Amino acid sequence: MNKTLIGLVSCMLLLTTGCEKFLTEEPTSDLTNTTVIKDVTGLNLLLQGTYRMMRDGNDNPPIASPLGIKLLSTCSGLDMMVNQEQVGNNWYFYTYSNQRYDPTSGVPAAIWTAMYKVINNANIILENVDNIQGEQSQINAIKGQALALRARCYFNLVRLYQHTYSLAKDKPGVPLQLTSDLEPKARATVQEVYNQIVADLTNAETLLPEYSRPSINYYNLDVVNFLLAEVYLTMEDWAKAQQYANKIRSGYELMTMGEYNAGFSTPNREWVLGYEQGSQDYWWYDSPACWFDFGQNNAPWQAEQILPSNYFVDVVMKSDPRMLVIANPLYPGKYAATKFRELRDEPPYGNLYDLRAAEMYLVEAEAAARQNDVQTALQILNTLQRERGASVTSTSSQDALIDAILLERRKEMWGEGLEWFDIQRLQLPIERTTTQGHYQNISIPRNSNKLIMMIPEKEVINNSLLEQNPNPSQAPVFVP
Repeated sequence: MNKTLIGLVSCMLLLTTGCEKFLTEEPTSDLTNTTVIKDVTGLNLLLQGTYRMMRDGNDNPPIASPLGIKLLSTCSGLDMMVNQEQVGNNWYFYTYSNQRYDPTSGVPAAIWTAMYKVINNANIILENVDNIQGEQSQINAIKGQALALRARCYFNLVRLYQHTYSLAKDKPGVPLQLTSDLEPKARATVQEVYNQIVADLTNAETLLPEYSRPSINYYNLDVVNFLLAEVYLTMEDWAKAQQYANKIRSGYELMTMGEYNAGFSTPNREWVLGYEQGSQDYWWYDSPACWFDFGQNNAPWQAEQILPSNYFVDVVMKSDPRMLVIANPLYPGKYAATKFRELRDEPPYGNLYDLRAAEMYLVEAEAAARQNDVQTALQILNTLQRERGASVTSTSSQDALIDAILLERRKEMWGEGLEWFDIQRLQLPIERTTTQGHYQNISIPRNSNKLIMMIPEKEVINNSLLEQNPNPSQAPVFVP
């Protein structure tokens, strides 16, 4: 681990705010380490600053925030395109150019730095939380949230800097920094990283049942269950993926189609995690509505970047009520998405969505189908399809049902950041053509090393224990 990188976290301790409005106001308190760690109030303030750092990706929302990482994932998939006149990070990910993975590029460094800063703040909380003064319920809540934040960071890191669990469990993952000692560490194996993720989340699961979050901004037991379902799905532990996804499906109704059409910027009954924006901390140019805006989404700025491919609109989503597009107002023959829209004409415009229950319906269905519980899987899939007014699947074949669930996942969640991670865990190739409406022909073989990022160069220089990932120009695909 780069000591310089981790050492910067001491400064980040000062990023703290009021407990219940940490996402809607500017930071208001500068605290010393001693003040921070002595009681519930101090650690809560540090926790709020850690949440803020996580939400905003260490002040780099379009790259290193949860939504920024999902944007890069969307750009890496089959169905969305990046405007060829807007060359930048999204274009590099869309075209699989060397800037998306090179160790000297900005994206690998930005995500690595942001995740480890959040991790180190969580570590400071966890090192001190059992020794502070306060009610046990408050201590449990702080500890459970810190564990969940750390686990999500490691889940992001291990999927971005190494191939999927089933393929690479014995390969180097990322360093497991579990204390604030700042000592350089070698990369733990992928298996070891997943073991830690599961340990953190299952520990959080025992600590958060009594925690009632003040708003949808916070990680509660539902968020922990959601993350566990995603983790177990990636590990191909189908029984546990189904178990934890069911906890969400049982507690959250699907949004109506009216709500689906409303722009994904107002919390509704399906949102499990989102971020309320205030007048001083809204994302302005970095919201999903801006990324997809060509003049149709009421955003404060038209990024004119992300648009659906013609093939996706005309073939994959033909006649599906979730195909929220119009003719692109700037580029004849192309489409523009209206799925993500702002609601107001002045700041803070709209709220930010992160996790929603429909994904868990699909996780539970897929996990059940892979265990050959066709009846349960089909029932869950049909529930979602009927709510959306989409075509209803009727197959009794296990393989055909799995394919139908994965197609439904593609239709329901388009533009929401699952694409890159699904390509990895399902070990799929990427084939895009100009005849599909894409700007370039792109052919990426399954398990290409272009799908993962190299470790940032400065980290490798400053930590001799770090083993670098293969350079795709020299080793194009994963080698067992």
